[in-house]
Amino acid sequence: MFDLPYEARCDLTVAAAIRNRFGEDAGVIHPSEGSRTAEYPAQQRNRQEEQWNLTSLPSVEGEEVAVRSDSSQSNATDINRGSCGASVGCDTTAANPIKLPVRSRRNAARDGPSARVAYSEESALTAALKRGCKADGTAIFYPYEGTTFNSCEEAREFYNLYSWEIGFGIRYGRSNKNRNGYTTRQDIVCSCEGFDRQSNAASVRTGCKAMIRLLRTSDHGWYVSRICDVHNHKLSEGYVEKKQWNSHNSIDHSMKHYIKKLRENNVSIGRVCSILNSSNSNPSQNLRKETIRALCAKLSRENMNDDIGKTLKVLDDMKSRDPHMSVRFKLDDGGTVRSMLWCTGKNKDDYKYFGDAITFDTTYRTNLYSLPFGLFVGVNNHFQSIIFGGVLLTNETSEDFEWAFSNFIELMGNVHPKTMLTDQCAAMAKAIRVVLPNTRHRWCRWHVLKSAKKKLGKVCSKSKKFKREFYDIITNETDKDKFEARWHLLVKNHKLSKSRYMKRLFKHKEKWAKPYFMGVFCAGMTSTQRSESANHMIKQYIQKAAPMHLFVSKFNEFLVDRTFQEGREQHASKMVSRKLRVGVPIEEHAESVYTRAMFEKFYDELFESGRYFIESVHEDGSYFVALSRRPIDEVEKKFHVSLDGDQSIKCSCGLYEHLGMLCRHSLKASYL
Repeated sequence: MFDLPYEARCDLTVAAAIRNRFGEDAGVIHPSEGSRTAEYPAQQRNRQEEQWNLTSLPSVEGEEVAVRSDSSQSNATDINRGSCGASVGCDTTAANPIKLPVRSRRNAARDGPSARVAYSEESALTAALKRGCKADGTAIFYPYEGTTFNSCEEAREFYNLYSWEIGFGIRYGRSNKNRNGYTTRQDIVCSCEGFDRQSNAASVRTGCKAMIRLLRTSDHGWYVSRICDVHNHKLSEGYVEKKQWNSHNSIDHSMKHYIKKLRENNVSIGRVCSILNSSNSNPSQNLRKETIRALCAKLSRENMNDDIGKTLKVLDDMKSRDPHMSVRFKLDDGGTVRSMLWCTGKNKDDYKYFGDAITFDTTYRTNLYSLPFGLFVGVNNHFQSIIFGGVLLTNETSEDFEWAFSNFIELMGNVHPKTMLTDQCAAMAKAIRVVLPNTRHRWCRWHVLKSAKKKLGKVCSKSKKFKREFYDIITNETDKDKFEARWHLLVKNHKLSKSRYMKRLFKHKEKWAKPYFMGVFCAGMTSTQRSESANHMIKQYIQKAAPMHLFVSKFNEFLVDRTFQEGREQHASKMVSRKLRVGVPIEEHAESVYTRAMFEKFYDELFESGRYFIESVHEDGSYFVALSRRPIDEVEKKFHVSLDGDQSIKCSCGLYEHLGMLCRHSLKASYL
């Protein structure tokens, strides 16, 4: 069925088709009657108002437009004449006859769409190209008075083609709207129109008067009512010069969508330019970097509009795909979102199996509002970092962390982790004491070493012996008594007894010193490196200053990628066979129960066990294991390994309690 709008002009073929489909009563007016308008019966109007006569329109700013449309003069020439004095010698039936509205006060209340739909009408561009076949030296795309367009954008594109021929740029100028918001007039002006606000500024604006004025037709189209073609500046010549005008360096919609996707995936503007221009065989046709930068700035402004509404929509979409997903908000008295925490169904399942030890860090701030983003990270059976949840905070106070930790634990079934690793933030420590009283709080060892270098700068920079001893105490010492003795000796030898930093470190030694975590499971983690590594990976997905809805969406893509990486490793553990290299029975058993990543770690311990020998055996069945050959400057260390039949084994190094895997010393005592 033809879905023609009211007063859509058509040719003889379309008119005949309408009559054949709807009959002679369809309201199709024959061209001989002076109109080319197709109307439905219910949409017929007074034919007296549709006669093509010489209509004189009221002036717009002192101008008067006359269009000759009498049927007896339909083949007249020189019907339109621009202000430049050029005339067109073409058949008026080839151009689009327009029905100009008789302007009255009733137009002040006019309303309708911003453009019309004309399926069968010959466009102004097509008519111009036909005239171009008979080129007489005039511009092909000259916008003669009376030229009609379906939309204002179509008129702009047509005028832009003309400006390319002549050598100038264009932009939208002033416009008029009535009380209904209906645009009744639109000026398209030369880019040099007007003057810069600063008189001494370097500007291309010279007050040029060149322009076209568009008014509305009765069927909501547009027509050129006035044209001024006199420029007061030099015109551009050649392709390169013309491309410098913004109107001639525009980007089409498909390219804009492509650039938007590149920016959403954190591709820099420089790389966007390289990607777009590398596919262009002609370097002179490359897009300007300024144009792409301006488009990216516009896209950023669009992304910022209604950010919280878009964020809620993204969360709703995620919730519809994942019914087990949970989101928590913290609002202030005015209803403003202060904090937001969300966990997917996959996050909750992972926490059930691998939530014994987690790390939490808030160093990531790559978002539009520079809000701290906290990640709850753990380790799975493939020794990969897994995400348990994310939280956006406004502030980093103890109250904010208490809200985050309490809601996180509630979403995870009120199961507390055994160990939680953070940096030395006092607000986090207070929140853990309040919300997680049964969880061991451990400081990140890397932060301890980094802060020592900062606080003890002179000592660290001048004394290599201090750095070596300090690192060895933190990393290798496992006995509490020996640790305290060596610590006091270190402080005394390097005259640090008055150092407030060293006193504070020793006071909180239960949070970072290795001897105090010998029996605590930490999944092999001694720092928040996994959280910081996850932050680094997120930066590859999310651009700087990303709005909230884009941040949440890209973070969800990051979670999907982590699930894919876990699935790939799971597939390799099941399908890829592992070669047995030592040949002892315990290696074969480990190959059958461990994942691929854990088996490689186990093999390293099994291989290193060959460097040790059993120094002595006690009557209770325990062993002392030591290195067979050690460097001269290394202190001899013995490890006590005790066996309880075939049920359990324990080593003084504490690796099994720390990681859940037998150490090299236990392996030496167990399979020999």
